[in-house]
Amino acid sequence: MGRPRKDSATKPVQERLEDAMIKRMLDEPVGAVSVRELTEDTACNRSTFYYYFNDIDEIADAALDRAIPYELPLTIASLMVTYGTEPLSSQRFDELLEQHAKIDPEQVDMLCLLLNGPNGPLVERKVKDALSHIYPTIVDALPNEGARDELSLRIIFEYASSAILGLMAYRGAIGLSVPVERMIGAVAPEVPRALIGCINRATHA
Repeated sequence: MGRPRKDSATKPVQERLEDAMIKRMLDEPVGAVSVRELTEDTACNRSTFYYYFNDIDEIADAALDRAIPYELPLTIASLMVTYGTEPLSSQRFDELLEQHAKIDPEQVDMLCLLLNGPNGPLVERKVKDALSHIYPTIVDALPNEGARDELSLRIIFEYASSAILGLMAYRGAIGLSVPVERMIGAVAPEVPRALIGCINRATHA
């Protein structure tokens, strides 16, 4: 089967299909979206859809991979590892965020809305999967002056990631009316400092 022709003046049809899927996922469960609706949204035919994707689950997975800012897990990891032993003031925390959180605001907004939508559990699982892939690297980079409490480290990691995703879902629930900086400022630096203390205990067990 020949490759579908692309209009150079528009987005590639694969991206248009993924964009249409993301828009529908804001309001509909993945299982409720049909191939017919997506082809109508993008003015393409079923053959074109099946050239790129086997089914709705596959396009949902691809769409989320493109929509989720995976820099977010990397930022979380970097903050946990690099500054796990440093004193953390409000000013220092703001400096670290400015240094590390180079994330597209539109992607963050989309993630907040997706987390608050009917596919929230699926989206959260995707982000946590991304974090799980880099978790061994995070643990290896932590200071190790004796036996580590591996269970405590994993609990801290799960707690921190779930808390952040929960805040983002809440931001989506209130229509993005609160800036991300305000959400972070409400818990910083006390919460990060408490987590760093827990990490230090777990790495000096």
